[in-house]
Amino acid sequence: MKLLKILSLCAAGLFLTTSCDLEEETFTFVAGEDVAAEGSYDQLVAGAYHTLHWPFTWGNYHNVVNFDCDYQTGPSWAFGDEGAGNFYDKSSTKNFYQYYCTTIHRANYHYYLVQKITGVTEKEKNNALGELRFLKAWSQFQLVQFFGPIPLYTYSIAEGNSTELPRSSVKEVYEHIIETLKEAEALLLPRTDEAFKKGHVCRATAKALLAKVYATIGSASMKSGQVTVKGGPGSKVNPDGTTSRLMPVAITHSKNVVAGYEEFDSQEYYRLAKEKAGEVINSGEVSLASSQKELWSPAYKNGPELLFCLQTMAGQGDDYYNYVSKDYYGWPDPAYNGEWTSGYYVQRDHWLQTFDDWDDERITWGVKHRVPYNWNKTYEKMEWYFYPERDSVKVRQGLPPYEGCPYKYETTDVVRNGAHEYGAKLEKFTAITADNNGNRTDWNWPYLRYADLILIYCEAENELNGPTTDAFAKMEMLNKRNNSTLVSKRHEKNPFTKESFRSFVLEERAKEFAAEGIRRYDLLRWGIYLQVMNAIGTVDENEIVKRREEKHLLLPFPPDVVNTNPYIDRNNPGW
Repeated sequence: MKLLKILSLCAAGLFLTTSCDLEEETFTFVAGEDVAAEGSYDQLVAGAYHTLHWPFTWGNYHNVVNFDCDYQTGPSWAFGDEGAGNFYDKSSTKNFYQYYCTTIHRANYHYYLVQKITGVTEKEKNNALGELRFLKAWSQFQLVQFFGPIPLYTYSIAEGNSTELPRSSVKEVYEHIIETLKEAEALLLPRTDEAFKKGHVCRATAKALLAKVYATIGSASMKSGQVTVKGGPGSKVNPDGTTSRLMPVAITHSKNVVAGYEEFDSQEYYRLAKEKAGEVINSGEVSLASSQKELWSPAYKNGPELLFCLQTMAGQGDDYYNYVSKDYYGWPDPAYNGEWTSGYYVQRDHWLQTFDDWDDERITWGVKHRVPYNWNKTYEKMEWYFYPERDSVKVRQGLPPYEGCPYKYETTDVVRNGAHEYGAKLEKFTAITADNNGNRTDWNWPYLRYADLILIYCEAENELNGPTTDAFAKMEMLNKRNNSTLVSKRHEKNPFTKESFRSFVLEERAKEFAAEGIRRYDLLRWGIYLQVMNAIGTVDENEIVKRREEKHLLLPFPPDVVNTNPYIDRNNPGW
């Protein structure tokens, strides 16, 4: 109960803050000093974690990280302005910036307070400091990716820092992120330590994020290169006025150097990325789930693959639950005899068609293949639609969608072409313990997974040495888990080059992290975001605007930031 009171006091400051929330110090200072005096380092850490919940209160976090990419789709009304690329002065964009600024402030200020605590073991204190350093670095990493040069708060205003600062360069921000993560790495407990608490970050988390930061710099600063992405238009209008779906085609794009990364040495940062990722892989501190089904089971929450997740809490109110499962998976409405409702955000059919292995668990178990859509009152029977259409032979024969599936298609199942019906609803969004009844549930958003680190290693090894057996061995850790074709077998059939393996790794990332907020980041850091988005055309098959301009490479700052910070006299280019 004491912790909840502290968090409530901290949250109160949200309503009377500046554009970067730094005036929150006024409202947390007394409470923070009291907590420090009590030696309650754990409550100070919890207060910093708590800000991660705020973007999920009304579901606007996923708008920013998922809508603006090539493989996400749904009804145009559900995607709104953000889905069409209109980010200026929108609540989702403003909240994303504001809440991560708040996390940075709390991480800095609470670090300052924890340093003053006495009477606790050095091990406990150091781990708390490490968690706060990690949260700060994570938040700054998000902001520099989305907004470019940002005000860089290296220490708390309680220690004398100004409430308003000029923007620091991308290079300066990354230098501080790296410095901060190195400190976190040295302070944090390994996951294998008996004092480690599930749901918190560990040493491997800091190392993994550091590797990801290095790889981000490596890809963004690469001077030239080719990347092939399967995409293009999703449909065409026929001469008779009907519409036909189109398969994705392999399109090779020339990458651009990402603005702000020009001074970095790509090869050196890939060397650092491989080295740091290898440390985690060789440590045995974390591991992959044995299958996608295990990974996304409620029982696996905070399992060893999930390095950093949002922590939902049962019975603690709306702040600790979210609508993610409802929005991305949907639910059977008992008021309509179990007709499926919501689940409006789906993966485009182009995403599913990138899989050439139909036994891959990410599209067998991982996709909802049969959905109840209409209760036929005349016959008192539910009508179902199926996905994808290529399963039509199985439908005619009344077979299951895949081997081991607990249900079978029925010969009366039909194809539906609605914007949220012909697309992949992902089973990962069933990883909840709360009832799936259309209300908030306890879906822990996965910010960072061990699978991400493995693919970072493969990427780095390829950029340094080409498609080696070492890279294949790491990739096959995921191949085996996902029941997908071994990459070494693919190589035997059609030998990889550096360019083709680069594209293969990027595609694997799109498959593995679908709807986890990573695809946009990958396209941007590789300098192919505009090329890939514009290859789709003005709109996708569901009339979602995908056409993008140079201004979309960065999000606009909230107007309040530009209007109140004397050091920022203009917004990001084009906004």
